[in-house]
Amino acid sequence: MDKQNYSLYVSTRADYDPAKLLIVCPPSGQAGSREQAEAFGVSSGWQTLAEAEGAVLLIPVVPEGWAAESTDLPARLYDTLRNSFSSRNGRSLLGRGGKLWCWETMVYLIGYEDGAVFAGNCVVAHPNRFAAVVLAGGAPSDYSPADLPSSHWMVKQVSPDYQKTNRQIPSCVWILGAPEDAARKAVEYFTEVDGAQPCGEVCPGGLSARCWRDPEHPARQILVSGDAFREDALLAFHLYSGLLEHVIRWKDGPDGTLRFHPTRQEYYAGGEYAIDAVSVNALDYPYGIRLPQGMTREEAAGLPLVFSVHGRGEPAWMFCSKNGWDRLQDETRAFVLAVPDSPGNIWQLQRDGEAFCAMVEKICTDYALDRSRVYLTGFSNGAAITREVGTAYPQFFAGLSPWNGPVHVPGGLISHQAIEPELLEGGWEMPYWVCAGDNDPVTTLESMEEQLTPLLKANHCASAPNETEDGGYRPDEVRTGAFYSGQKGYAEGDRLYTRVYSGPDGEARVCYTLMKNMPHGAIPDQSRAAWEFLRHFSRPEGSRTVVYQK
Repeated sequence: MDKQNYSLYVSTRADYDPAKLLIVCPPSGQAGSREQAEAFGVSSGWQTLAEAEGAVLLIPVVPEGWAAESTDLPARLYDTLRNSFSSRNGRSLLGRGGKLWCWETMVYLIGYEDGAVFAGNCVVAHPNRFAAVVLAGGAPSDYSPADLPSSHWMVKQVSPDYQKTNRQIPSCVWILGAPEDAARKAVEYFTEVDGAQPCGEVCPGGLSARCWRDPEHPARQILVSGDAFREDALLAFHLYSGLLEHVIRWKDGPDGTLRFHPTRQEYYAGGEYAIDAVSVNALDYPYGIRLPQGMTREEAAGLPLVFSVHGRGEPAWMFCSKNGWDRLQDETRAFVLAVPDSPGNIWQLQRDGEAFCAMVEKICTDYALDRSRVYLTGFSNGAAITREVGTAYPQFFAGLSPWNGPVHVPGGLISHQAIEPELLEGGWEMPYWVCAGDNDPVTTLESMEEQLTPLLKANHCASAPNETEDGGYRPDEVRTGAFYSGQKGYAEGDRLYTRVYSGPDGEARVCYTLMKNMPHGAIPDQSRAAWEFLRHFSRPEGSRTVVYQK
């Protein structure tokens, strides 16, 4: 794509963490050339804000004005450029060749005046592309794409029962200073899409706004500020701090899921997580400890410990709310949650294995937790380290639950073996709940079977190979959506299909869950299902076997 078609600013602070992509549409008169776009990036404050937040600022250039552009312009720019943003400080995720990670979940669209009208039309036509949208001085003018089929761009080969139109995909939108009639039509449209209800006046980022919100999914919201505004740095700060830095569209379905997440500052200083660290082999491993809401340290004594381990590029401050362990913890009040951080935002067994052992010892000692009930779970690269550490150091854990984890990755990012040989060689039992998505390119049926083979043996499961039509292992039980019902607290249980393999006692020892219409992502129902499995197991001190308790 011709560089004259856009202005680009990459923060010098962008490195290991995912970089938010801020796509700004200025008024046409300030977006006709690259020089004009760059000047607007400075005068509007977005360049300064992008620099401070480690973000990437992208401003399209539209010589003929926004009315002449197609609403797929932001999507085309993202698809073309997403893997081309080079780090300016020499730091980037291992395996990305010096390129920054602008993730699908964190793309934000901001428009001013006729650029706001254009941005509004973009979110109507492509709602699944953006985590949040700000429209300053304008609102959508064309709602005709609302009834077109969604692109479902986060998932390939979407099953027929999931087909949706754009009108069925929630958005998070803030409208400021738009003409009254245009704002009214936008509110009518987006509140219906979001299932949002009026919730009065709010002050996001210090700006007054009327708010409509889905009470069950608060990130599905519409904010309207009617006052005039100035296109300056103060407004950009209000918009970012009041909305954009809090909203994410998790990649957990064909169109993603809107959710709020804590900021880095809120995670480290907010008090919800107690921050501590261990130092192993001259490296520091920070971690956050969360107790059930309102529970004291003394009351938590004797509880089990659950590790929730982030994937490559997802720091703990972002990942901590991704998969719902925090909400399940408050609901059950049954465990203490640990969210560790890796050096350079990536996990590697040879470097980090001992760190997990040190964290287990320190946390269990500090909080007087049940050392026999420590469970290791993780997503993606966190799933790989869960599998690797848990099978290399089985004495520390009573059960494992890796989600969407790669098995064989070029470049030495993970262990060359699916299961570390120490497990079988030492005669260790290890309950195992493994999960993958049916549209996840990272995990395959073959990689799942490669894990099942040794785990079935380690757990003394009787299942024989090559008895199913797909060449896998015949389960003792298959749990479908009927099992993961709403009565049991599952919101999307119909997406879970679980093969259950029992040990000699007839109780589940290995579970393989396939998730429907699932890309490389995670949903809270995975945590609920994993906990229902893991909570039954304990490992007495020094024992190679585990104990099952109802």
